[in-house]
Amino acid sequence: MATIKIVLDQRRAKNDETFPVVLRIRHLDRFFDIKTNYCVPLKLFDNKKQLIVGDMDANFKIEELKEKYAKRIRTYLTENDNYIFEINDLKKFILQKPAEQITIEGFWEEVITQLLDSNRTGTARSYKTTLSVLSKIIDFKGRFTQVSYKDLIIIETTLLKRGVSINGIAVYMRTFRAICNRAILYNVVSFEWYPFRKYKIKKEKTTPRTISLEEMKDYFALDIPCDDKLYIAWCTGKLIFMLRGINLTDLLLLKKSNIHNGRIIYNRAKTGKTYSIKLLPPVEDLIQQFSDNSDHLFGILRNNKKQNLLDLYYFQEYIKKLNIKLKKIGGLLDIEEPITTYVFRYTYANIAKQLGFSKDLIAEALGHEYGNAVTGIYLEMFDNDIVDNMNQQIFQTVIKKRVD
Repeated sequence: MATIKIVLDQRRAKNDETFPVVLRIRHLDRFFDIKTNYCVPLKLFDNKKQLIVGDMDANFKIEELKEKYAKRIRTYLTENDNYIFEINDLKKFILQKPAEQITIEGFWEEVITQLLDSNRTGTARSYKTTLSVLSKIIDFKGRFTQVSYKDLIIIETTLLKRGVSINGIAVYMRTFRAICNRAILYNVVSFEWYPFRKYKIKKEKTTPRTISLEEMKDYFALDIPCDDKLYIAWCTGKLIFMLRGINLTDLLLLKKSNIHNGRIIYNRAKTGKTYSIKLLPPVEDLIQQFSDNSDHLFGILRNNKKQNLLDLYYFQEYIKKLNIKLKKIGGLLDIEEPITTYVFRYTYANIAKQLGFSKDLIAEALGHEYGNAVTGIYLEMFDNDIVDNMNQQIFQTVIKKRVD
């Protein structure tokens, strides 16, 4: 439950030995303060009554300000009755500008900031990319109410003309819809405006890009010298596969503190879901090889540690260069499917399926939702041994000598 009180912030003394009077909003064990523009000496503030001694005019104005934010807190708590929220979520809500001053672009950028603050870096990059693309099609410098169903059709038509796939458009539109939903939740705009009630996001079935078991055997059997320009890219691909199709962002963000008793335990940047992966001996060898003086587990893989991994442009360039090298490796092996970082995740799932493992167990390994709720509960009753055993069998199968 969130609370609001009028307090004297004794951490910030002024030169004249006065202290700021603030509104302190607390949720669980954290709090933040809102300034009131009043400062008084310690002896002129009554902590018990929460008022300035002898200044009724100031107390009246502070109480008005307190009621203003108390109302916003009540609104947020009512709308998020069944939602476990962080104090930063509450702070963003109650400190937002009046609805008439909020632009789509400004609100969208605030959401991106919130995602980055919550370490949801993958989602933040996706939101930033979508904003960049769609803002060139329709004007996002205006209010939400200026966007209509017709604008959604304009976006879709424009992207189709540019050659964007149906599923690519779906990614952009789902992101825009999520922004609109959040704007409604934050009372920036009313639900009556919602243009996505009539608009249906289209999608088409796609075949995941994978390589065969024999091709993956060839990939692991390849002998690339440590001083070769392709060596780090080759090892990156192996790491993604051996760590159960780990997302590249998560791989690069892993820290030495994520290792516990022979396991890598981390929260995925995109979803916050906790993963626990038993370290295979070759992974431990690569940790020793690619660790550096930084606190990151694979510091050398990050290429230039001075660069911000969360920077959209830098990360896109990083992936682009990495995938170019992976495709060159695929060319050396005469693999027809262009190899990218995603291929290792999809191939891991495909090989697991070929070896007879259930879709629910594969989903557990990849961190997906279970296809069967009962099976999901069954799996959660055990520790990680079941998934560890599957991962070990997949790895042993891949490093077996290829049978031509």
